Amino acid sequence: MDEKMIRFIDSRYNELFTIPDGGSIVVTTPNGEQYVGVCKYLDETHLDVNGRCYHICEFAEVLERNGSKVEPEKEPEMVGGYYRITHRISVGDKVYVMGHSSTSPQPYATWQAYRDRPGKDWGHYWSNRSDAWSDLLCRADAERTGKSYDHTKKYKQKNRDDAR
Repeated sequence: MDEKMIRFIDSRYNELFTIPDGGSIVVTTPNGEQYVGVCKYLDETHLDVNGRCYHICEFAEVLERNGSKVEPEKEPEMVGGYYRITHRISVGDKVYVMGHSSTSPQPYATWQAYRDRPGKDWGHYWSNRSDAWSDLLCRADAERTGKSYDHTKKYKQKNRDDAR
């Protein structure tokens, strides 16, 4: 049986690259933010990226309109052997990342890292994607603006609301 390949093109239908069904891409926005898209083959001209269906030309047009670039993910970036990095935001010499683990009790996490050093630190662990995404954005924004950010406020507020 032939392996299904997903084509990535520009808006003029010039082929950029292909990846196998279930492969991943890295999309880089003009401001340097990155996200990983897990892709599924739907048919010769349609793909699913992180649960959203696109025509291959529609996906190319969205990227071009936003000024984003796409490339195949060479090898998944992992943290602790369990969390796969799905998003990356660079701010100065720091990089903030979000990861997902299908086996962890808290399946989402964010970390701080440095561009020029290996490893991740200051992990924040979350039960849902929404809280992790918010944490990632707040961490990067705090670094950008020089303002402090206390990720425990969300838990403290939730506990106060639950006590009522």
